[in-house]
Amino acid sequence: MKISNHLDRLESLMLQPLHGLEDGDWQRAPSGKWSIVQILQHCSIGIDLVARSFSELATAAPMERESKPHQTVLRHLTLGVGQYPGALKALPHAVPDEQPEPELVAAQFRMGVEQYRSLAGEWPEEQQISRFVPHPMLGDLNLPEWVRFHFLHCRHHAGEIGDRLKWLGKK
Repeated sequence: MKISNHLDRLESLMLQPLHGLEDGDWQRAPSGKWSIVQILQHCSIGIDLVARSFSELATAAPMERESKPHQTVLRHLTLGVGQYPGALKALPHAVPDEQPEPELVAAQFRMGVEQYRSLAGEWPEEQQISRFVPHPMLGDLNLPEWVRFHFLHCRHHAGEIGDRLKWLGKK
């Protein structure tokens, strides 16, 4: 199933390139840019928040999707074509701390991914596609759609992590 493939790839996409990174390098960034740990925390916040939101829907009745027409189009383009719309400003609740702790951020990332893995393993497919958590731009997304979104979002930010590693002379 695609959900497990995307979940399996998240850690290698985001964390594997950071193995062996020196302590000080986690916090360094070009002026006006997020550091590696801030990028990771930004992704971790979203994964964790939405996974917890789905957990709260475990006993909820099936839902109807609520999305505006422009959200439906953007959802199909983003999730269908597989391109994350770059140059978006982070929502206030997803802006990282000034100096997050790398080990805690990596743990939050892993726990969020594992929470998704648990939901995907425990919920039948019908439940996965009939529970929705809203996305501010794409409208309501079900569990498989959110996993796809997180994969695309993390892939986008993995590129930024690669840029920081090059900037640090680590790649």
